[in-house]
Amino acid sequence: MEQAVSESLIDVVLVKDLSRLGRHRTQTALFIDHLRENNVKVISVTEGIDTTNENDDLLIGFKQIFNDFYAKDISRKVKAGIRQKQKNNGLVLSLPMGYYLDKNTGTVEIDKETSEYVQEVFRLYVEGYGLTTIARLMNERGIRSPEYYQNRKLADWKPSISKKYLWVQTAVKRLLCNELYIGTLVNHKTVTSKIYKTKTFIPIEEQYRHENFCEPIIDLHTWEQAQFLLKQRSKINPRSNGGRKLHRYSGLIKCAECGSHLIAKIRKWQGREYVEYTCNSNHRYGKQYCTPHRIRESQLDRLIYDEVQSLRERIVSESEKYDSIVKEWIKRKPAYEMKTQQYNEKILALKQQIEDLIMERITDKSRSEFYNSMIEKREREIELLENKISECHEYDKVCKQRQELLKSTSMLLDEVLSQGEISDANLRMLVKSVTIHQNEDKSIDVHFEMNGDFVGSTTIMWEPEFEAVR
Repeated sequence: MEQAVSESLIDVVLVKDLSRLGRHRTQTALFIDHLRENNVKVISVTEGIDTTNENDDLLIGFKQIFNDFYAKDISRKVKAGIRQKQKNNGLVLSLPMGYYLDKNTGTVEIDKETSEYVQEVFRLYVEGYGLTTIARLMNERGIRSPEYYQNRKLADWKPSISKKYLWVQTAVKRLLCNELYIGTLVNHKTVTSKIYKTKTFIPIEEQYRHENFCEPIIDLHTWEQAQFLLKQRSKINPRSNGGRKLHRYSGLIKCAECGSHLIAKIRKWQGREYVEYTCNSNHRYGKQYCTPHRIRESQLDRLIYDEVQSLRERIVSESEKYDSIVKEWIKRKPAYEMKTQQYNEKILALKQQIEDLIMERITDKSRSEFYNSMIEKREREIELLENKISECHEYDKVCKQRQELLKSTSMLLDEVLSQGEISDANLRMLVKSVTIHQNEDKSIDVHFEMNGDFVGSTTIMWEPEFEAVR
């Protein structure tokens, strides 16, 4: 209509009522003014309103307010109904690739054909392939993108190539982030206003989560690996060439001298290929800037395997120490609980003394400073006793948490080592960074920084101190 008005093709706009022209009062008012400037009048047939009639201006304003209120009121009611459905049982408006809605039972079922594509995307990503590489591989095989299986109508503004339903990097990432693949439905993640054209992201704690909503396609372990790799790769930004998967240490390994990353090079020797890492500064600018720091991937694999074995032994040893500490604590705990009870009784007695002193201070105002000093002394005693009680509780809590953490970590490392080699995903979950230092004799020092607070930390053994209650 705006284009027709600008080309002077319209003289009159006939509407049933003004709500048919628009329900947003300010935008509708601006559009009516635009029509007036172009000598186009609007006639509301059922309401008998003519925008060229100055006597109808006030009535037009009131009608626009009512229309705007009606639209917002209906929107509020519809949203409230949707929110209630999302909160109660979960609401699915469109299912992602790999699922379909059984019209007979109304349940979400797994589509065997497309679910295999979903599993393959997760498998490729965990094995080290990038988002763009996965999208290219799926397109080369002629597999349609998730948009096709969701039966979504592509927007008119999208390029014509999108109509072919090709995989792109963002489509792969959205698939990897969809929690429905582990059986969890998440509703109320965003709120969109069609009137004001805004989109608001809802905090995680306010979203509606429904676990075990449907049968999962991806197991929890693979899902956790994929989420960790998504987060890590967004930080280190590793690169791969020629559609290959990422090298194992890409983005993790750095030069201790110049701080540059070590880049992977495929070498050939006696008909065999191997991967070697070398300092990027030396590769680009020569030996006058930095030394090569050459090290083979197979050497790093052996070193990290030995490091994980050594780490497991240290954790098992520390876990045994904590077992003995917890057992000893259980023996002493009744005595500590008795002292804690005595401390609580002492605190109640001191609080009663403070109340008595306050009453005496009111009647003997001339000696108020003396009473204040006595009150402060008792308050300090209460604070000291409360600190000792909290130390006791904290010691009990820390011991048990540390014991459980060490046992779960030991089991995790046992599972990693049981495979005989460390997979790419497990490697990136365990290793935070690798630093390479080249000595003057050209020997190499390798330092591994592991992920997790339990690694490389110094354990301090302490016990709560109790004094005899007087």
